[in-house]
Amino acid sequence: MTTGSRPTGRRGRRMRLRPLSQQVVVITGGSRGIGRATAERLAAAGARVVLLGRHEERLQETVDRITAAGGTARHVVCDVTDAAAVQDAADAAESWFGRIDTWVNNAGVLLYGRFEETTPEEFRRLIEVDYLGQIHGAQAALPALRRAGGGALICVSSVEAGTTLPLHSAYAAAKRAVEGAMQGLRRELRDRREPISLTLVRPAVIDTPLFASSGSHLQHRPSAPPPYYAPGVVAECIAYAAAHPVDELYAGGGGRLLALAQSFAPRAIDRVFGRFGVRMMHTSEASAPRPGNLFAADEREDGGSLPRRGRRLSVYTWLQLHPRARRLLLGAAALCAVSGLVRPGRQTDAASRP
Repeated sequence: MTTGSRPTGRRGRRMRLRPLSQQVVVITGGSRGIGRATAERLAAAGARVVLLGRHEERLQETVDRITAAGGTARHVVCDVTDAAAVQDAADAAESWFGRIDTWVNNAGVLLYGRFEETTPEEFRRLIEVDYLGQIHGAQAALPALRRAGGGALICVSSVEAGTTLPLHSAYAAAKRAVEGAMQGLRRELRDRREPISLTLVRPAVIDTPLFASSGSHLQHRPSAPPPYYAPGVVAECIAYAAAHPVDELYAGGGGRLLALAQSFAPRAIDRVFGRFGVRMMHTSEASAPRPGNLFAADEREDGGSLPRRGRRLSVYTWLQLHPRARRLLLGAAALCAVSGLVRPGRQTDAASRP
């Protein structure tokens, strides 16, 4: 149940991040789903949040929800594929609140389609949004985080960065590219002893509008294999990473199990997904192919397409975010194992010997 090594800042000291109540946080893809849940979670902790996204009405709705609850939030209409626009948004956040302490790269799109059905334009668009969007965010964030004296860069990746589901070749390729770039960046930051933590958050299947707004070549309604988790599970990971330097976190124990299976039994995973995977990726409900929100903001109302609602709690994720409880649990398990090795009968026999 590792969460990676703890980063260090200048002169090898353990990096310290500001408490959430003192932070200014920028979140891309902040209008709904994971972005909205994260914004509300951080604002409730006292952070001032700046939301970036393509859909102004939804951004304003999220800002209104936060301010109505007593929080502080502003928004910028911004397409993350436009590097200049992302930089302008970072400048606006610094102008409004004086600095940026945490930047969350969360914006993304999804496409369902067999590899040969997916057009070059669609592959390119997934790369532009899901990969280059995170590059643009990181390049805008890093100078701001340095000016703030350090901070956190958090990239929402996916368990599919390591285990591709059928019909998701374009999406998984973009997420894998994100991880390759960010792992290289992390090592460069450590080479310079910079007080900037970089966390990869890997969600499992999360019950968000991403599925309803995805592009699709299918004749049925897109779905995904269970278990499903609520956006709040990811938001808790992001909130933890904003205040605690950590390399990686899995949002949802199902995702961690899938990653372990991919590492230790890749042929078995190939067989299972090769036989059953495609039918797990859609429901029986008929649905026409659609462009979704690949090239433009989706104007449809929010709504999921998963067969049931996501779990509000992942025990695995909770233990990741509560290391003391995890250590106590492991200690208790070790104690029980040791106690089981000592047989009462042997102790009695030894005590009765002269």
